[in-house]
Amino acid sequence: MSSSSYRWIILMMTSIGSFMSPLDSSIVSVSLPSITSSLNMDYAMAIWVPTAYLVALTVMLLSIGRLSDMRGRKPFFISGFAIFTLASFLCSISTSGLQLIVFRIIQGAGAAFMASTSPAIVTNLFPGKERGKALGINAMAVYVGLAVGPSLGGFLTGAVGWRLIFYINIPIGLFVIVMSLWKMREPPVVSQKRFDLIGALSFSFGIVPLLLALTLGGIYGWNSFLTVSLLIAGSVFLVMFVFFERSKGDEAMLDVSLFSHNRLFSAANTSALLNYTSFFGVSFFISFYLQRALGYSPLQAGVILFIMPVTMAVLSPISGWLSDRIGSRTLASSGMAVICVGLLLMSTLSLSSSATDVALRLFIIGFGMGLFSSPNTSAVMGSVEKSRLGTASGTLTTMRFLGQSLSLALMSAIFATFISSSMLSALFVGVNPSTLGVATEGFVEAMQKAFVIAAIISAAGVITSLVRGKPIIGKKPI
Repeated sequence: MSSSSYRWIILMMTSIGSFMSPLDSSIVSVSLPSITSSLNMDYAMAIWVPTAYLVALTVMLLSIGRLSDMRGRKPFFISGFAIFTLASFLCSISTSGLQLIVFRIIQGAGAAFMASTSPAIVTNLFPGKERGKALGINAMAVYVGLAVGPSLGGFLTGAVGWRLIFYINIPIGLFVIVMSLWKMREPPVVSQKRFDLIGALSFSFGIVPLLLALTLGGIYGWNSFLTVSLLIAGSVFLVMFVFFERSKGDEAMLDVSLFSHNRLFSAANTSALLNYTSFFGVSFFISFYLQRALGYSPLQAGVILFIMPVTMAVLSPISGWLSDRIGSRTLASSGMAVICVGLLLMSTLSLSSSATDVALRLFIIGFGMGLFSSPNTSAVMGSVEKSRLGTASGTLTTMRFLGQSLSLALMSAIFATFISSSMLSALFVGVNPSTLGVATEGFVEAMQKAFVIAAIISAAGVITSLVRGKPIIGKKPI
């Protein structure tokens, strides 16, 4: 097999990993009303079905990225698919909400192995002149997985039932495991460095309380003892994390000098965080809006939502190819600006809006995401030496899923401000249908406010993307 053929086979397998991780963070959105009805879950528990997965992903990505740099990426990639596949089976046979949430945590842990290693494998495998194109395809898989989730979830739930959204992971996971064991080659990795356990623990103890606080704040109140305590604890541990990492030098899980001395790395990662924070709630809440406010079925909602991943899929490889030639700054910044416009248009949707109104706005956001994703990923991965590719990949993917968690948490908090938990349950879970009219009006009003705030966040992302500058590597701007 030629080296070129081998590279593209590995790209296919890593792209499946990049596709599956975000897919399962978003596929439950359209299916959640059916899941909550089937398992008798209230709104407070239902929100943990997507959140538990994202929290597990977010806290493990940096650790797995660092370990893969030290021990080799192939075993972590394969182990991730094994954990993910087993957890998907367990999710599919869950008989209670608590079981499903626990299995989603395990599934998220497996996804962290896959997501943190895939871009690093691709970056290490492809030469510089092809890296943008390869990462464009890999990024396309990420964004298609993220955006196609609601569409696919709606189709499968409407056609067969919600359990199928987890069953479909099993044959795909088994295929990638077999192919990776058979085809993937990796030279032995020898590292004398020790794993930064203190950094890993302090990061986890910092991120988890903060995400819990943001998720629970809208339900229990931002001034409640629980919310305030979680915010304080998370902030203290994150400060400790930065302090510990600065003293660790080369053995640090996250080299903080990458943020303080590498402007491209810092700006591109910050842009990614703001991008996902502004974007992720779109699919989740628009699927809710289509079904409960406009009365579409899960299948119809899935079809409408499909416009966004199709637009991303077409544009991401093209923008990746262009970034090899003109650099990332203009493309990524323009993409963030287009997303900002799309989110502002989203804030004008009402109870009288049509499917065409929604589809046009989804197309605009998909276009912006397609412009932003590949160039920004290529810029991050090309800004570090090969020995730190796993760390760079883990950092970027942490920003992605942290942004997703923040997006859900912030939008949920906004919704809780405008509509009570009982009304949300009536609208979302189907409890007490007599209140649906009032709940629907409150939901749409809250959605409009949430998208305005999301647009402001994306506007901030335009600024952070522009300040990355135009560093030169060789003769190519990135």
